[in-house]
Amino acid sequence: MIKAVLFDLDGTLIDSTEAIVDSFFHTFETLGLPAPDRDEIVSTIGAPLKVQFRNMVDHDLDEMFNVYREHYFATSTNKTFLLPGVTECLTGLSELGVKMGIATSKGRRGSEIILNHLEVRHFFDALIGVDDVEHHKPHPEPLLAGMKTLGVSNEELFYVGDTPFDTEASRRAKIRCLAVSTGYATHETLLAESPEDVYTSMKGVYQHIINAVKGLTKGN
Repeated sequence: MIKAVLFDLDGTLIDSTEAIVDSFFHTFETLGLPAPDRDEIVSTIGAPLKVQFRNMVDHDLDEMFNVYREHYFATSTNKTFLLPGVTECLTGLSELGVKMGIATSKGRRGSEIILNHLEVRHFFDALIGVDDVEHHKPHPEPLLAGMKTLGVSNEELFYVGDTPFDTEASRRAKIRCLAVSTGYATHETLLAESPEDVYTSMKGVYQHIINAVKGLTKGN
């Protein structure tokens, strides 16, 4: 019986692409560095910020990190939105008594700012950011930390994400995984990762979870 759901954040619950891309461009411009193109930035979303920077340029990572975060904290709420169906999903699961949490490669402070702005923070009993763990996804530690905070076993939990980082972390944590192609990987890429199912919107994810809560579906 499913009792809880952990979600990824960027690309799964929220569309934050423009806020992220804008903060990257700001960082490179501020530091006088040649900026990568937009597609390169987008292709790295899902990894921790310092990992993204390390793969783009040879520069002081702490300096880049601090410039980015100052800009992101100040501007991200204007360019970040809940994805379609998310409010209905969170509301419906809450009404059924399903515990919910987030395990993200985003930092805790940035996550808190966005979730509070979008008025959905109250749905989540667990929030595991990249700064709350030693190892980031695809390592299973963030998911296991969320599972522990929610007080459930891996057999009672779904993880919902939008990238191979999420599917691999779920597999390594032995947690049932649902993927959604609303973010940073294609439907075909996610299917190749063999999650329990892949959906094109949160509406399908919600119905799958409801069926599992009612005992109408079983894991792979």
